[in-house]
Amino acid sequence: MANSNYILGINGGVRPGYQDVSAVLMLNGKVVGAIEEERLNRVKHSAGQLPILSVKEVLRIAGISIQDVSVVAFHGSTWQVSIENVLKNHFENYFGFCPPVKRYHHHDCHAASAFYPSGFDEALVITVDGSGDGISTQIAIGRNGKMELLHRYERPQSLGMFYSMFTQLCGFTRDADEYKLMGLAAYGDAAKCNLNDILSIDDNGYRFNENYMVQVLPGQPSPSRHEMLFNDKLTAALNVSRRTEKNITEPYKNLAAAAQLQLEVALTTLVKKYVRETGIRKICMAGGVALNCLANQKIEILDEVDALFVQPASSDAGISLGAAYLAAIEQGEKHFETQTHTFFGNEFHSEEIEETLQRCGLTFSTTENVVVEASAQLATNKVIGWFQGRMEFGPRALGSRSILANPSAKDVQQIMNHKIKFREGFRPFGASVLEEDFREFFDAKCYNAPYMTKVFFVKEKYRELLKGVTHVDGTCRVQTVNKSQNPLYYELLSLFKSKTGFGVLLNTSFNLNHEPIVNTPREAVASFYASGLDELFIGNFRLKK
Repeated sequence: MANSNYILGINGGVRPGYQDVSAVLMLNGKVVGAIEEERLNRVKHSAGQLPILSVKEVLRIAGISIQDVSVVAFHGSTWQVSIENVLKNHFENYFGFCPPVKRYHHHDCHAASAFYPSGFDEALVITVDGSGDGISTQIAIGRNGKMELLHRYERPQSLGMFYSMFTQLCGFTRDADEYKLMGLAAYGDAAKCNLNDILSIDDNGYRFNENYMVQVLPGQPSPSRHEMLFNDKLTAALNVSRRTEKNITEPYKNLAAAAQLQLEVALTTLVKKYVRETGIRKICMAGGVALNCLANQKIEILDEVDALFVQPASSDAGISLGAAYLAAIEQGEKHFETQTHTFFGNEFHSEEIEETLQRCGLTFSTTENVVVEASAQLATNKVIGWFQGRMEFGPRALGSRSILANPSAKDVQQIMNHKIKFREGFRPFGASVLEEDFREFFDAKCYNAPYMTKVFFVKEKYRELLKGVTHVDGTCRVQTVNKSQNPLYYELLSLFKSKTGFGVLLNTSFNLNHEPIVNTPREAVASFYASGLDELFIGNFRLKK
């Protein structure tokens, strides 16, 4: 394999601010393997690390060695030259060899991760995050396999930092709990908080008032997640201190609602401005802010937008994917497959699973037909762990490492939050739905949404039936499923429909609170017995309590 064209994209860094460490292996423009370091080392986000286990895992998946890799693609194009020696030492230390290293701009990596697998010939490519390589927002045009830069907002002109400030103010952890702020927003009244002085917006874009943020000088790293991004001017202006009590009172709910609304207005304004100026009506998005599925909904329903693709691994984990695309282009690759799934991780065969169950001394049974037995349990309102096939790449469980339940079951949200996930009661759950039934249950402009990157309004007549996945604002984060994406999961939904009349399941990630999604059979078993799950279906084996 000396002449192979394997490209290894990696993400990470040696500073605490760099997180979502990952590795992606690509061959001739096609993803062979992709996995996040946290799934393997069990350290959420793995901040301040470079990938070790994830690199080993994607090499194992492909059956190659590091010597078969033609180039390592990385972000950090603006970093000091010393990073080259750090990377060289890292690879030689852990792998005994370092292929040539190519560095790309952080936001170009995000943009590549969104545009090249989108299937669009031409698109506006918008990347938004806290910051990377000194940039916080980038707008570009993707066309004919190339990227043309239109505009960049330099740090700290950052929508990600704006949103993270309010995440911290409301008592959550920055760079980890922004999705909690998004869920809390539905409980507040945005009209009771005026944030226009903090984030001003007009037809030309946005302006973040840096006076409310701690000072970060050029070249300095952002404050760590242990420090506050905001200063006393913010708390004085809003007349509220950082939440420290357990109960979330009305002022914090209102702040969450106002921050969410301000973010949505800023993003939709950007989209409308650049659609107006370019005439391009298809949008690609990536970067941590692109995981805000409420904002994505507001973008998709704009009259100016014909289609929206959000990279499922929009967090910094997707940097490794984008870097690999950019390296592939430099090596002459011109055509990339349209992304249709995220199942790029590892999988475990029956022999491996059975060995784990036996070594743990567990009582289990072999199922004749896993989807028949699992759908029967779901139809009787049992909550199950579902561990099947290759693991998902990105933050969403999409039917390989999932906890599943009947969304119409009584008190299912409370049971899931308090007895299984051990998390705050205000947080909503996503839904998996048969693709052909998607528009029956949900108001949608598009015909599929396979990655849980967008929310949709549940149709009024189905909100009681789907109460377990309907948030207080009437929305639901949705994953559509068709037979080609995940045949086993599609069959499970179909059999559940045959028993209940509707092909919709509550789907949340297979993990307990503050833990990464389970990766191995042993971790699945540990979470099963440490929670209120009723049954576990792992490969073709079934465990009961």
